[in-house]
Amino acid sequence: MKKALLFGANGNLGKEIARELVQQGYQLTVAVRSEAKAKTLSPITSNVVIADACDPASFSAIRDTYDVVISALGKSVSPNDNSKPGFKTVDLEGNSNILHFAIEKRIKKFVYVSAFHAEKYPQLEYFRVHQLFSERLMASGIDYSIIKPPALFSAFIDVMDMARKGRLVNIGKGDKKTNPIYEGDLAKIIVQAMHQPKAIIEAGGKHIYTRKQLNEIIHAAVGKTNKLRTVPLGLFHILLPVIRLLNKNAYDKFAFFIEVMQHDTIAPQLGETRFEEYVQQKLRN
Repeated sequence: MKKALLFGANGNLGKEIARELVQQGYQLTVAVRSEAKAKTLSPITSNVVIADACDPASFSAIRDTYDVVISALGKSVSPNDNSKPGFKTVDLEGNSNILHFAIEKRIKKFVYVSAFHAEKYPQLEYFRVHQLFSERLMASGIDYSIIKPPALFSAFIDVMDMARKGRLVNIGKGDKKTNPIYEGDLAKIIVQAMHQPKAIIEAGGKHIYTRKQLNEIIHAAVGKTNKLRTVPLGLFHILLPVIRLLNKNAYDKFAFFIEVMQHDTIAPQLGETRFEEYVQQKLRN
């Protein structure tokens, strides 16, 4: 039985990875920042260590040896996330601490969840730090698999909340296409990738949608019948410099959102679950 250590297990993707690892017979340990976070994972695994990726000294709590480290660690892009650490602190420095630990402990495999087309947008902090860590991982000498989804279904949970409150709008034409992927589908791909040496895997959902279609699916699912309003994209470009002065973290998130809305971001179509099914399930729960 192979032993796996998972960081980022409290996130929507992390929980699905944990479930998939347990289901496939791995001896799983999850690293979390607090006892409170550990309790949320108790239905999946009782093997928990308290270790903060942004605090290397806390890694002394990890005493066992492992065959593979998986990192789904990353700062949330949700506008409702008000935590102070930025993308650089969490996605780059936190993951670099995990990598140094893996090298020191001679762990054979490191699996990292990055971002689709991160290499194309070095001017954006979100993409820059994902790409920079990927480069560090590839140069480290440890075997790696890097997984690059365009977006996760759970990224639209905030959009569902906005739709319920009647606050959902289309930004710009909404004609650019993408294929987000369900976390459960991506978790299967991630666990399979553990057996692929030096792999870079771009993975999206099977079904392609325009940004406008994604909003309309959510809008209809919450029972709204009115036509969605459209806010010009140019308005957000005007507001960005002001947001940057007020809140750097918020600026990095909005700059990311605005950029991706201007491009098609279609990854290889690997996931099976339809976005419509996911939305209906979330609204029932």
